[in-house]
Amino acid sequence: MKDPLSHIKINSKFIRETRLTFDIVVKDDIINISFTLLPSRGKPWYGYHRSRRYGSGMIPLTNVDGKEKATPLAVARALCEKLKAGKPKAVKNIRRNYVDLYIPKFIKLSQAQPNCPERSTKIERVVGHVLFADLRGFSSWALTTEPEHVSELYEVISGRVAQMAVDCPFDYWKLLGDGIMLVWVTNERRESDTVDIALGAAYELHKKYWYYKREESYEVPDGFGIAVCSGHMTKISSAEFFESCIVTDYLGPIVNQAARLQTLAQPGEVLVNKRVAKASKFDWYSFEDVTGKLSKKIKKLKGYSPYEIKTFRVKHRYFNSDWSKFCCF
Repeated sequence: MKDPLSHIKINSKFIRETRLTFDIVVKDDIINISFTLLPSRGKPWYGYHRSRRYGSGMIPLTNVDGKEKATPLAVARALCEKLKAGKPKAVKNIRRNYVDLYIPKFIKLSQAQPNCPERSTKIERVVGHVLFADLRGFSSWALTTEPEHVSELYEVISGRVAQMAVDCPFDYWKLLGDGIMLVWVTNERRESDTVDIALGAAYELHKKYWYYKREESYEVPDGFGIAVCSGHMTKISSAEFFESCIVTDYLGPIVNQAARLQTLAQPGEVLVNKRVAKASKFDWYSFEDVTGKLSKKIKKLKGYSPYEIKTFRVKHRYFNSDWSKFCCF
């Protein structure tokens, strides 16, 4: 059969042709796979798969019943065998031969994103974890150093956040100049798992900056002060300003708490609230109660709930208090 998309001329890398896509339901996960080209005789099925549990990638599938004429179910079985995901429970949302706007996942998790495909906006209450990081001494440093140095540092920060979307998969990001806001929503994941991912992200920022600072020949800011807080938040998605754009944000006392608490963290430190300390189960982390040491400063923070004064400093098995001398392993 003649390719129905062959007559379309694509002039943008953000317009993608798709010959076949479908979702594979497996135990505790859904795997999406899409094919920009279908196999010719004797060639493997070669598509891009992605899921929360099994990650993403492209695997050539040669052992497919029916070969180039295989059904989606046969392709699903072959992929699940490669991923060791067990037998597929169902194959659904099968679509064929369409052209669509490609929006990178990193952009989909940002504050403003194209409303494509169009979806309804909503407000919902969620349980999640908020990370705020701020680079200490950046503002004064940026006024005294070369503009090229400022640009290079910003590229380091933004590049690290983009990579963390893969390494420490978050649900939302926002860059605030030299600051960073990241959000993880618990949803079907266990709270302890999500908390430990958020703490891992905090130390990934510290580690990346340590390498950057060590390698630069000129003076740079000391490092990040970071806070991670857990609790209830309100997620708002709105298309009120422009129908073609969705604006998303997270609001609530926990967001304010994390933003305020990070101001008390020293370069290389991670401060957390009680819920984070209680939920974490990863044995790399222990928690020192610093409420007494910081209580006077905490009480002066604007918008900080008096019921959330309990504060802990995270101690990492492989990072000592002077993070620039962390223990390599």
